[in-house]
Amino acid sequence: MRNVLLLLLFLVPALAGAQDFAARYPAGSITTREQATQALEAAERELARQKKEFDARDAQCYREFLVNDCRDTVRRERELARREVHRVELEAKDTNRRLDHEDLLRRRAEQEKQQATEAEARRAREEKSRSDTQQRQQKAIDASKDTLTPEEIERNRAEYERKQKEHADRLAKEQQEAGQRAQNAAEYQKKQEEAAKRAEANVAERKRREERRAERKKELEKKEAEREAIRKRAAEAAATLPR
Repeated sequence: MRNVLLLLLFLVPALAGAQDFAARYPAGSITTREQATQALEAAERELARQKKEFDARDAQCYREFLVNDCRDTVRRERELARREVHRVELEAKDTNRRLDHEDLLRRRAEQEKQQATEAEARRAREEKSRSDTQQRQQKAIDASKDTLTPEEIERNRAEYERKQKEHADRLAKEQQEAGQRAQNAAEYQKKQEEAAKRAEANVAERKRREERRAERKKELEKKEAEREAIRKRAAEAAATLPR
């Protein structure tokens, strides 16, 4: 009887500590990087605490009448307590991955925007340069009409048109690239929104799993109470046997 009471004294703080840890981090509560860091550090401390207490409970089982049943109970309770910690660790790591992905998408979008701005400024400068060059060349053509032959004037005009075409082709290519960058930025934004939706779905699914685990835990505790009553009766019966 005394050993049964000792086992119960070990059982209460170990389970209470695990339940307290799970209550501090309900599903969906870890949303920032700071919260994720704190949760992971707390999970590490909680696992160390659980190991110490459950190891002590396992050692206590060797003083019980039904050693194997006692150790099986400790093993199941240890696994249930660990699941809560692993659930918190998983959510914290998922949050960090989601935030890392969002940061990456944001940096890419900012880079695309900066590139588009720079490309627009470059096109404006080149357009002004082209206009200035065109005016100078036209002035040169006008000034040289009296000194150049028709063939030379035609060559100069052909050269000018060639450069104009090269410039127009370059502008068209840059506009196409700018459009592609804008499309990429839109795709990044879409992926970010999809990632956020998946994160919300994961949180909801974890919450459902947590509720199912809570139900299973209640059922296990009920069965354990029944087994404990049987062990208690067995211990009492054993105490009455002649020695």
